Amino acid sequence: MAASSSQRSVRRPVRAPDSFLEALQELGKGVVSEAKIQVQNVVTQDIPQSFGFSGDLHPDQPVSVESLHKTEVRFNNRLQQERLLYLRSETETKQQITAILQEIQSLAKSTGQMAHEVQIATMQAVVNPGVYHRNFFEQLRSFIKAIRAKVTESRHWLATQSARASKRSYYWGQVGQSGSKFLLSSERYMVTSTG
Repeated sequence: MAASSSQRSVRRPVRAPDSFLEALQELGKGVVSEAKIQVQNVVTQDIPQSFGFSGDLHPDQPVSVESLHKTEVRFNNRLQQERLLYLRSETETKQQITAILQEIQSLAKSTGQMAHEVQIATMQAVVNPGVYHRNFFEQLRSFIKAIRAKVTESRHWLATQSARASKRSYYWGQVGQSGSKFLLSSERYMVTSTG
């Protein structure tokens, strides 16, 4: 039996891989086996220690109920702090969403007739407000701001175009009244030929 245990402790020589792919395979096997060992250590040692347990309880070993109670109280306090942080974050997110919705509604009113879908989106209550909803409404707000800027820009463009159209209608109206006399007039010809 002693001979068999000495045979087990003898290490086999490490074989050098013949190619890059074999070396890569060997590396992968080492990573997998190391990951298994680390996961086992976390489950068996780290988690019990983080909750205040040493991991092993031997016979005739005294159990301190007071230390267990202190550990439980610390755990409950930590849990309560995390809940408060979560609730504070959720409340802050709700307030941000409300502010964004109000701004979107005011933007929609100032730009005149806005799409019916935007009104529906801002009027619906958000069931589980979160970062997704805040980002969605911020994107909607920036979209509406861009549209409003374009509407203002297009209003000026339309005013310019309508002024040009009225000038054109005057010209062709005169052509209709006077005929070729107005159209072939040397003064008009010089003005219209330059553009």
